[in-house]
Amino acid sequence: MPKKYPTEIQPEEILLDKKAAAKLEIPVKKNGFFFTFSIAILILAAILLRTFWLQILRGDYYSERSSKNTIRLYQNRPIRGIVYDRNNKAFTENIPDFNLLIIPADLPKNSSELQKWIKNFSEFLKKDETEISDFVKKLNKSSTEPVSFDVDLNHDALILLETQLPNLPAVFISKETKRTYTDGDYFAHLVGYLGKVSSEDLKTNPSFSLRDFIGKDGLEAQYEEDLRGIPGQIAVFVNSDNTVLNTLIAKEPLAGNNLILSVDGNLQKLLTDALHEKMAQTNSSGSAAVVLDVKSGEILALVSLPSFDNNLFSKSLSSKIYQQFVNDKTRPFFNRAIAGAYPSGSTIKPFVASAALAENIISPDYKVDDTLGYITVPNQYNPDIIYTYHDWKAHGFVNMRQALAVSANVYFYTIGGGYKNIMGLGINRIEKYLKLFGFGSDLGIDLPGESSGLVPNPAWKKAVKKEDWFTGDTYNVSIGQGDILVTPLQMASGIAAIGNGGTLWRPKIVSKITDLDGKIVKEFKPETIRSLIINDEKLKIVREGMRGAVTNGSAWLLNDLPIKVAGKTGTAQVTNTFRKTNAWFTGFAPYDNPEIALAIIIEGAGEGSTAAVPIAKQIFEWYYNQNYDKLK
Repeated sequence: MPKKYPTEIQPEEILLDKKAAAKLEIPVKKNGFFFTFSIAILILAAILLRTFWLQILRGDYYSERSSKNTIRLYQNRPIRGIVYDRNNKAFTENIPDFNLLIIPADLPKNSSELQKWIKNFSEFLKKDETEISDFVKKLNKSSTEPVSFDVDLNHDALILLETQLPNLPAVFISKETKRTYTDGDYFAHLVGYLGKVSSEDLKTNPSFSLRDFIGKDGLEAQYEEDLRGIPGQIAVFVNSDNTVLNTLIAKEPLAGNNLILSVDGNLQKLLTDALHEKMAQTNSSGSAAVVLDVKSGEILALVSLPSFDNNLFSKSLSSKIYQQFVNDKTRPFFNRAIAGAYPSGSTIKPFVASAALAENIISPDYKVDDTLGYITVPNQYNPDIIYTYHDWKAHGFVNMRQALAVSANVYFYTIGGGYKNIMGLGINRIEKYLKLFGFGSDLGIDLPGESSGLVPNPAWKKAVKKEDWFTGDTYNVSIGQGDILVTPLQMASGIAAIGNGGTLWRPKIVSKITDLDGKIVKEFKPETIRSLIINDEKLKIVREGMRGAVTNGSAWLLNDLPIKVAGKTGTAQVTNTFRKTNAWFTGFAPYDNPEIALAIIIEGAGEGSTAAVPIAKQIFEWYYNQNYDKLK
């Protein structure tokens, strides 16, 4: 190939001629080298000057800022254990929730900047600036402990907020769970609810966090340690501007243990609905009922009405709404089943009869004269003063079984306070046996707030009323009137002791505690409070009298059930005017081999036979249907 130019080098010349290769080396001119070297020196000098500026002249400033770029560890709430009924139906749930948290110490210190922060925060949340401002004013500005700002964050709002976090110092989002309750108002008095940790809670348990929700009532409170679990830790990355850069789980929390109850959710609902209906019919202000296992004391149902929806407490309840509940005259928070103390009415008579038999006060076949329908007793100091104690009707001559069946007051005046040739138990022995059956003291149910009721005696009357005790007081106690007060739980437990032959069981709601994998952590065995209270042969006579109340007495409505039932109605005076009465029923079934016992009270509903017995019938029918194969 011919050369275009004399100095052009062909490739083959490079390979074949070493001298030609030398032509490729072009010498560098001196001024070009100097220029390149100068540029390098300038760049190096700039770097050194910048380093000197940052490290020496501004070192303290940037060191301080760097120290503020930090990782903070905060407590991460664990998932609470689930509460199940005896059929493994869940009463509680834990649903995913996002908690909006503010670190008070990281809020802008400058008032104008803080006001701008409040404005931005309120605009994003669509909240009034005053609400945000009031919230901020209550914060301890020196605290680095996060404080929850209660607001519902749906998925879209959450995504939008996360994009705004760089513009909102001191704010971050924690992914947690929220407690919800299945059919809340059916089980509220059993399960209870959660509430924010108070200052008192922190004093008693320093492991709590200010953000914690803990059990405040019911099983949630009673079994807080079991349900709570072990908190984990969140790592929060904060830069020098107090902007949260990122959050990570530093330590996984451990879920709480589960509660397995003896309660049957279906029975609880049936009983609740039946009481609601009867309250509406009778214009009643409240009611309560307890159903339990005669042979173990396990609670099958426990209802108190009015109730409330415990889901209201899943987030912080406003003080206004809470006060509405507190000021409600029907007292929806009050657990009538375990804390409601009522005059017992005639439902106390089986226990007075049991005491009379134990003390050999009277032969069960001895007939007391009730032909007048009242007794008269002269004043011991002035015979001209005559006291008259009425029966609800004249019953003729009645023995113990008949007296229980027809609820003859005169008979119980006689064996309780004494009359004519019958000495009577007297108040001290009545008190002794009523307390043996569980009245006048806590039974130790695994729920907070149990009442002990009241079995009055002369010392109590002198101390409280500043009065002496009279025979008339004993007569009143003998028929369940006057100052005696009992709870539905005590009545159900006591009647179960008559049904089972003399054993008073400690009532229990939780039967087992299990871990996350379903393994049993703890199992609760039946626990006796006392046994052999009274000889079973003597209790058999009382049971026969209670059976008579169903076959030919005030509880006759139960006589057509497919199983035999024994029971006792009661109509207890509410006020001294006798115009308003509470309706009671207590009983057990099957009569020949008792398995369940119950007590029902409906406030201001009138006669126990017409108000309480129909509800008892539904419960016994339910029991029969559940146990048909075993009973047929």
